[in-house]
Amino acid sequence: MTHDYPAELIVDLLARGHAVRFRAKGSSMHPVIRSDDYLHVEPIGEGEIETGEVVLAFAERGLTAHRVIRSGNGLVVTRGDNSLAADAPLEREAILGRVAWVDRDGEQKPVGPLSALELAARRIRLRIRR
Repeated sequence: MTHDYPAELIVDLLARGHAVRFRAKGSSMHPVIRSDDYLHVEPIGEGEIETGEVVLAFAERGLTAHRVIRSGNGLVVTRGDNSLAADAPLEREAILGRVAWVDRDGEQKPVGPLSALELAARRIRLRIRR
């Protein structure tokens, strides 16, 4: 998922401890996050990154909101819910914030972490659809 605000502004606000809200573009996190949903992202700070949560990262392609599938040894691996392939591993410092909720049609929908079982079930459903 990408955004329509300058990446530098989003990165700066999160680094200063401010939550940000911006419009997402793309389908990589469908159906949890849809193109044109507004994302509410909270700073991540030094806290632990949990497998199954959706984070905003500064990846090679720019700002990306994807789900954590693995974390450890200073690296974080993410993947879009609508993708079978994992993203390239990121340094922990590339993780800027957690997606707390999406605002779709004026309704806030929480974006909480998924368990390992839920992640596996989503991946199986995605393979079947393709």
